[in-house]
Amino acid sequence: MNKQLLSARLIAIAALATAGGTALAAPYTLTTGAGDGSVTVGVDGYGSFGSSVGANSTDALYNPIGAGVAAGTTYESGVAIRLGATAGARTFLTSGDIGGSGSLTNPTVTGSTTTASSAFALSGLSFSLSQVLTPLMTGSTQTGSVLTQTYSITNTTQGLLGFELVRYIDGDLQFDGSISDGGGRISLGGVEVLFETDTATGSATSTTFVGISATGGTVPATGRYEIDSFSGLRGRIVSGSALDDLIAGDGADIDQFIDLGGGYDVTLALRNVFSLAAGASSEYVTRTYFGAGTPESVVNPTPEPGSLALLGLGLAGLAARRRKAA
Repeated sequence: MNKQLLSARLIAIAALATAGGTALAAPYTLTTGAGDGSVTVGVDGYGSFGSSVGANSTDALYNPIGAGVAAGTTYESGVAIRLGATAGARTFLTSGDIGGSGSLTNPTVTGSTTTASSAFALSGLSFSLSQVLTPLMTGSTQTGSVLTQTYSITNTTQGLLGFELVRYIDGDLQFDGSISDGGGRISLGGVEVLFETDTATGSATSTTFVGISATGGTVPATGRYEIDSFSGLRGRIVSGSALDDLIAGDGADIDQFIDLGGGYDVTLALRNVFSLAAGASSEYVTRTYFGAGTPESVVNPTPEPGSLALLGLGLAGLAARRRKAA
C-alpha cells in the first residue's frame, strides 16, 4: 500500500472512531515559532510523530529559510524496542501505528510550548521521557530546529535486563517537489548522524534536510545503522532483522553518501544496546535535526556534544563532492 492510501486510511479510521463516540487524544504540540527555521510538531507520550502515525501525533512542519512556505517533513518517526539484544520481533513505542506495530495506550503528557514530559512502563522497564524543541542558530539567525528526546530508563525487576532501542525516521522532504531524496552518514567527535536531504542539484543552492542521532547504552560493533528505502527498512525493524550497516544508493565510491542522481524515498535507522542490573538506570538520547540554507549554517544549540556544531561542515563536504561530480 502506498503512502497516500495509508494516510487516507488513517484519516478514515479516525473519522469513524469519532463518529462512534470514542474520544481521540490530541497530540501534544511543540513549536519554535512561525518564522524561518521554525518547526511545529505534535508528539505523543512515547516520542513518536509523523503524518501517518495516528491521532496522537502530527507531521513535523518545517519553515525553510527564504521564500518557501512551511511544509511537512516526516511520514513516520519513532523508537522501537526489543527485550534481549539478538532475537525476536521489535515493537515501536507509539500510541499510533508504525508498520503494524505499536497501538500502546498514550500516557499523559504535560509541559509547555517547547517542552513535554511523560512516563510509562513496559516489560519491567520504567521510562521517563523529556522532549525539548529548541532553535538551531547561526549567530542571531534561526536556521533550523532540533528535537531532543531523553528517555530515562530504570530496570524495576529483580534481575538483569538486556534490551535494544532502534531510532527510525521516514522523512518526506518535498520542498523540491519530490520525495526522491539524498542523504548520508557522518561521525563527528564520536557522535554519529544520519541525514536525509532534498535531491542534490550539484550546485551550492540551499539544502533542506532532516537528520537523527542516538546516544546511550552501548553502540554495537555491527548492526548499528541502515539507510534504505520505504518501506523495506521499517518492515525489517519490526520483524527483528539486523540493521545491515549499509547505505542504499552509495555506489562504488563508498563515501557514505547517496550518490548524485541516485535519490529515493529515504528512511534512516540507528540501534543502541542496553544491559541494566536490577534497579539500575540509564539514559537514551535521540535528536532530530531540521535545517535549511547553506549547510555551513547548521549549528548545534546545546553544549553537548560540541562536535555536532560541525554537522554543517559534514553537509558542506557532501555539497562539495556533488558539485565536483556534476
